[in-house]
Amino acid sequence: MTPTFWQLARKPKWVAGFFAAAAIAVIFAVLMQWQLERTFNVVGIDPVENAPVPLSELVKPGPLQQNPFDRSATATATLDPINSFIVQDRLQLVDGEPVRGFWLITNSEVDGASLTLAVGFSTSLEEVQQAQSRLEESEFEITGYIQPTEAPERRTDGGILQSLSLAQLINLYSSDEIVSYPIFLIVQDGIDVGLDKITINIRQQQVQINWLTAFYAVEWAFFIFAAFYIWWRLVRDEQIRILEQA
Repeated sequence: MTPTFWQLARKPKWVAGFFAAAAIAVIFAVLMQWQLERTFNVVGIDPVENAPVPLSELVKPGPLQQNPFDRSATATATLDPINSFIVQDRLQLVDGEPVRGFWLITNSEVDGASLTLAVGFSTSLEEVQQAQSRLEESEFEITGYIQPTEAPERRTDGGILQSLSLAQLINLYSSDEIVSYPIFLIVQDGIDVGLDKITINIRQQQVQINWLTAFYAVEWAFFIFAAFYIWWRLVRDEQIRILEQA
């Protein structure tokens, strides 16, 4: 009488083979889970949940340790008006339309480190220059959005910056080495320099899919299936050989 598939599968060698296939499948499952964790990433900030927190909780002076961008932060800053500059070619929405203008930025001291602040916007260079002349060395309780540095570009003949590069600004602030935050802050509250408040689009929170790692996860799932299929195929081949011999 020809044995059934499950009668053969209960033989010790095939039971051992099944557990070997299961062990291999577990390894593949762990690898698949690892790829899935890298596949779905939440990016952006939920503006509703982006309540201001102390700057020290999000970023420290020196090298950047994590991504704090677009987060709302508070700090006690002492302005350094001698080291204030104007940045050109800044885009801002005015009545729903993008317009090009100028930012007024200034160095400040927060907890003994240099922190660059962007404090106002205007389409008029003269207005920004007048606001710059009114800056005073005072202490302010400020709130603003954390933003990353930009690539450095040469200043114009009039000394106006073409980008907000922290590496460039640090060299302008002092010829000596200074401790600096690796970000700048777009001030929303706490300082009124007579210019428009700078508005930016906070990236809305969304799930970002890495399709390459998703493909790898599917590949590991296929290998899990393949491990059990090979075991089934070997048992089935033995059953077929017994049937042919009979």
